[in-house]
Amino acid sequence: MTSSKKIYELSPQRLYARVFTRILGDKIDEKEVEYLVGEVPRSDLGDYGIQIARFAKRIGVELEELSETVARELSREEVVADTRTIGGFLNIILDLEKLSELVFTAARNDREEYGLVRVEKPEKIVVEHTSANPVHPLHIGHGRNASLGDTLARLLRARGHSVQTRFYINDMGRQVAVLAYGYILAGRKPPRSIKPDHWIGQVYAITHTLVDIENLKKELEKLRLEGRDEEYREKLAELDNLVANALELREKDPELFDKIANAIKNRDPEREIATIMKKYEYREDKEIIDSIREAVELCLEGFKETLSRLGIEIDVWDWESDLAWSGEVEELLHRVKSSTYRSLHKGALALNLQQLLDDKEIREKLGIRQGEEIPPLILVRSDGTTLYTTRDIVYTLKKFREYNADKVYNVIAAEQRLEQLQVRLSLIALGYRREGLNTIHYLYEMVNLPGQKMSGRRGKYISLDELIDRAVEQAKIEVEKRNPELLQEEKNKIAETIGTAAIKYTLVSVSPLKPITFNLEEALDFTKNSAPYILYTHARAANILAKYNQPIEWEKIEYTTATENPHRKKLLKQLYTYPYIFVKSADEQKPELLINHTYNIADTFNQWYTSRDHVLGEKDPGKKQYKLALVYTTKQTLANTLKILGIKPLQKM
Repeated sequence: MTSSKKIYELSPQRLYARVFTRILGDKIDEKEVEYLVGEVPRSDLGDYGIQIARFAKRIGVELEELSETVARELSREEVVADTRTIGGFLNIILDLEKLSELVFTAARNDREEYGLVRVEKPEKIVVEHTSANPVHPLHIGHGRNASLGDTLARLLRARGHSVQTRFYINDMGRQVAVLAYGYILAGRKPPRSIKPDHWIGQVYAITHTLVDIENLKKELEKLRLEGRDEEYREKLAELDNLVANALELREKDPELFDKIANAIKNRDPEREIATIMKKYEYREDKEIIDSIREAVELCLEGFKETLSRLGIEIDVWDWESDLAWSGEVEELLHRVKSSTYRSLHKGALALNLQQLLDDKEIREKLGIRQGEEIPPLILVRSDGTTLYTTRDIVYTLKKFREYNADKVYNVIAAEQRLEQLQVRLSLIALGYRREGLNTIHYLYEMVNLPGQKMSGRRGKYISLDELIDRAVEQAKIEVEKRNPELLQEEKNKIAETIGTAAIKYTLVSVSPLKPITFNLEEALDFTKNSAPYILYTHARAANILAKYNQPIEWEKIEYTTATENPHRKKLLKQLYTYPYIFVKSADEQKPELLINHTYNIADTFNQWYTSRDHVLGEKDPGKKQYKLALVYTTKQTLANTLKILGIKPLQKM
């Protein structure tokens, strides 16, 4: 039975790779061959081709001899009508009639999953993503992390893997201690009138700013007594900025600000915050434990609401403190003491990781450059408390063990590359080589908003909620313009889908390795590479099939129709390569490849739609069924990509 898997194996990349391997064996790399296959720019010279001259030169055979051998093998493939060797390139000409039959049959047989090729050996994979510090609402940077993590999980599931998503709740360390300090001073009574994570963000910003002011005042007094005038003036200017920021925070919520400010007077906040940190880690004070858990739960409640709007759900929520309280961290430290990599660094217990880099496999799998220096990893502070990287080592082992995972992906910003390397190397140093080599840092660069400089400590950020609300409001205007006759409830639902999809799509459509400056107008542009454009194209295809309102008569399709129109031919070729792009996107964890290919399909479909090559108006029955099958397959591919992005395909817009 023809399926997406067969279409994948018949893709031009796989055709060339298979034939080259058959002829040259281990003299070539299949992946290199696949990478070099490209579409021929001039249709009269072929459909797809490869520069065969580079291989002939490398293995020391005559170009003509190799070309003839490869061409002969390619001609035996059922979708290849002919081959041409031109200027060192070997091109194939596709049998469009046969190709159409195979693609449409696969789309029909696979029903709603055309292109989603399942892997032969599925793995158990954990994807940890978002894991934002629970001290303020999610912002656009967290939005990129969450969107990438959710899409990665969906992409791997579509490929056939078993995937579990996890969120690491960072409820230890100074940031949460500052929040807890303010939360206690504020009376532990959040109002119901404000989304909980937004209120938590206000408490955190007010407390952090007031604590910083107190610390700076002490520093200024010390500088004054020591007569260090220049440093004094610099710090005084810094204090002025902090006071100005405090006044801005007071304007937002005078009652909350004054309550915390009055409570903090004549106290030693830095000492009290350090005490909160230590007592929480060692589980020594019930009020502190209850306060931190309450405050963090409030923030998480807000997180879940925001993520839900983006279609994101987390399978497992892990508390960092549970690791500290379980005794597993102590077990790890005991193991460290007997390790040959144990050392002291700046007087603290550490692991010396540099000597591990003599192992070539470790360097290659972890992406460590030749000659790169990895500093020792300090595991315990001078006051006896552990660092978050220490707990990260234990957490990584927990993820592997609890899910019996083959791989763990950590979606974490690129700026934490060193810490992630240290965690992975530490696992290897402590005897967990499999876990260390199969923990993957899925890194991403930052995302910015034009003209915005964010600071959670100062309460200066545009929350993801605000951004989503703006996007949905803008989408409502467009929906009203296009479909004024719809009921308001339906307009609102469509606008919510478009607005949230616009944000998620934009954050994932660019390679994670590239920074993004997020532009809301571009994200909502119905005419460019955007979620609204893909959604609109899907709705357009759905509308054609809805108007036809009959089953496609597959046995009556006239396949000679494939050669009659350049837009149809181009669209067919893009649908033909969709399964290959899906596999490549999933296996290389590059969702942007699938997204950009899907955009090209949508763009070609719209060019065809506006070319007056009518579908429903077609008089010839066989040609009409061909065109309907092309619409049906296009609709499936667009829907499948949207679902992988966690976006609901719309039937109308």
